[in-house]
Formats: sequence, structure tokens, C-alpha cells
Amino acid sequence: MSSPQASPAENTPAVLLLVDDEPNVLKALRRLLHGENYVLHLATGGPEGLAVLRQHPIDLIISDMRMPEMSGAEFLAQAFEQWPETIRILLTGYADLQSTIDAVNKGRIFSYCSKPWNDNELKLLIRSALEQKRLREQRDRFAEIINQQNEQLKTFNEQLENLVKQRTAQLSEAKDQLDHANRDLKKQYVESIKAFSRIIEMRPGIKAGHSKYIAENAQAVAKKLNLREEDIKPSYAGLLIQIGKMTLPDKILAQPIYAMDVQHKRIFLKHAQEAAPLLRGLKQLDAAVVLIHHQYEHYNGSGSPDGLMGDDIPLGSRILSVVRDYIGYLEGTMTGKTLPIAEAQKQLSEHKSKHYDPDVVDAFLAYLKETRTEDNTRPVIEISWTQLRPGMEVEEISYDGQVYLKNCILTERMIDSILTLRANKGASPLIRIHLGANDNPAPPNRR
Repeated sequence: MSSPQASPAENTPAVLLLVDDEPNVLKALRRLLHGENYVLHLATGGPEGLAVLRQHPIDLIISDMRMPEMSGAEFLAQAFEQWPETIRILLTGYADLQSTIDAVNKGRIFSYCSKPWNDNELKLLIRSALEQKRLREQRDRFAEIINQQNEQLKTFNEQLENLVKQRTAQLSEAKDQLDHANRDLKKQYVESIKAFSRIIEMRPGIKAGHSKYIAENAQAVAKKLNLREEDIKPSYAGLLIQIGKMTLPDKILAQPIYAMDVQHKRIFLKHAQEAAPLLRGLKQLDAAVVLIHHQYEHYNGSGSPDGLMGDDIPLGSRILSVVRDYIGYLEGTMTGKTLPIAEAQKQLSEHKSKHYDPDVVDAFLAYLKETRTEDNTRPVIEISWTQLRPGMEVEEISYDGQVYLKNCILTERMIDSILTLRANKGASPLIRIHLGANDNPAPPNRR
């Protein structure tokens, strides 16, 4: 029976296995990786490498292609069969092109590196491979939590159905009771998603209050476009639109989209595809997952991930992208600076038929005009106490319906007072702020 292969925590060394029949090559690799946060195991061939894998949990394998007894392709193929979670990198010469292709197909290698290698490129390849492994395992752990919650919800539904059947046989009022139970269940489900959305936004780097704003305004636009509720439900997708950002590194979350280089933007955009694995098993959210998946498609076909164009893009995704970018322009996550309301709306208009569906933009701008009381009034969003920053413009902060602060600019002292009151009351306050009123100030100390 094979020993389990588990990736260590981020602050513990990654475990690498280096396999090559030439001692000088192994020495060169060991010198190259000296000083890195790695634990190294060495093997002079495939059989010895397999023995090491049976004795130690290995995160990443670097294997030569040409070796006696067992080639690198054969060794990595066996490693994949027994330890599929281990990352595999192949060292190969130019003459081994066909063998490299066989290794890719049979050994499912992460990548290969030509000999002689470039030291910096090989180091970067190893770090990238380990980071991919860490993110994949983080995603799997999160998906497991979701599956467990889904099983609990499934069990609750089954118990509820059994109770309804029993009451139906006993009481003439069973139909009214069933309707009532279904309404309660739907309300609980919606409240659970809202709570889940707030938990997502407690992750540093993910903007608080955005998801609720996107959900509410996307639903309003859908109604303005005369869509029936059963035809499209962008509210769930809006509440969960940022779920994939939990897999992104902090340095990417901290960058405005317009300031990202090509590589970072590619990584950032992939968060939309993470919703599917993270929400796997929650059938009620299948439609929302599709809308989240296509949120970065552009109306002219230049978007991602599938390059869909026009009406081929799900309408819910077209709605979400307009509201998402509008709040991004106001907050500064698009360009790096907060924009006035008029300028943010101008950005939407200028990108009609390019990034956005013109009908959706027109409907959203019309809705904003109908609901805005003053031209200079910025949207009000709800945030968690963990997101409080000096300089925020408070609409209202209340505990149990009693107003604590109203229409003021937050200071460090106010925040300390809010946190003290929260600790004394044992409950979190309801915090409503004006969007984009502060320009990313430094976070205060948290208790």
C-alpha cells in the first residue's frame, strides 16, 4: 500500500525528490536549491526513487529522462499511478523530444526543463509548481467543506419531507403547512448564502459589501429588462461572485485590474472558473455557477474564458459584469483610484458594445437615475467590522436597531470604540458606509 503524499503547510519546507543517474547532476541540483525552504531527497535511478517515495511524503519530483534500468518517463508514470498528487518535472535533452511527449502522456508531468538548465528558470518553475499544488489542495479542502454542508442540507430536506408527508395524512391543513415550510426553507437557504457571502468578504483583499450590492442591483436590472424570476436569478450569482478570489494570492488581490501585467491578469481572471469546483454538489447553485463562470466575457468576443460574443453570453453574466465594474470604478479596484459617479457611468457608456451589452448598460443607468436622490450621493454598502478603516464615510452603524454612529468620518479612535462595544455586547454591529469615500487607507490594528 502506498504511503500518503501530503503537501506541508506554507510555513514548513516543501519536500523534493531529485532523481538522476549522474552524481554530478545531483550535486548541481543540490547546490542550486541550497538555501531554499526545501527538504531534499536524492536517488540515482527510478527504482531508488520509488523506494524513497514509499518511505517519505514527497511534494515534487525532478527526474532525468535518460537513466539505466528505468527511464524518466517510466519512473514518472509509476509515480503518477501510486502518488498522483505529487508534482512531476522532467529534465530532458533536445534529442529526447519523443520520449518527453511519452512522459507527458503517461507520467502526467507538470512541466519539463531542458538540459543544461537555466538556474533561475528552474527555480521559478519549482516555485510555480509548488504554488499550483498548494492552491489545488486549498481548493479541494474548501470544496470538501461545501460538500459536507450540502449533505447536512440534504438531510434536513429529507427530514422535512417526511414530516410533511406524515402531517398530510393526519391533517386537512397539510397543504398550508407545507407551503409555510417551503417558504421558511427558501428564506433559510437565502440567508445561508448571504452569510456565506459575508464570510467570503472577510478574506483580506476581497472588498466587503460588493457582493450584496452587485446581487441587489443585478436583480433590479433583470426586472427592468422584464425578465421573469424563473428565467434568470442573478442575485445568487452576485452574492457568490467573489468566491473564487479566495484562491488568489494577496499580491494579486491588492492590484487594480488595469495595473496588472499579462500574467497576473490571467491568474486573476481564472477566479471566475473556481466557483464550479468550490460549489460542486450544490445543485441549487448550478445556474449561478454558470453566470459567475462567464462574468468576464466581453460583448465583442474579446473576453474570457471562452471568447463568447453577444447573445451567446448568458444574460445574467452580462448583467453582473456591468454592475461589478461600476462598483469597481467607484471603489478604485478597476483603475487604482476612486472615480466620481459621473465618470464611472461614463466608463460604462464608452465600453458599450465592446465589453458590455448596450441594453444592459442602458437599463442599469436608467435604474440608477430613477433611484438616486442626489447627483453626488455615492452608493451605500454593508461591510463587516473586520473591514473598518479610518477615513470611511459612515452612513450608519447600529446595534440591535439602536444607532451608534451616523453621518461621520471614521477615525482610529472611533474604530477602537466600535470594537470595544462589539466585544462587550457579544454581537457584531450593522455597518453601512458610502462606497469609495476613502482611498484605500492603511488598516488599523485589530483586536
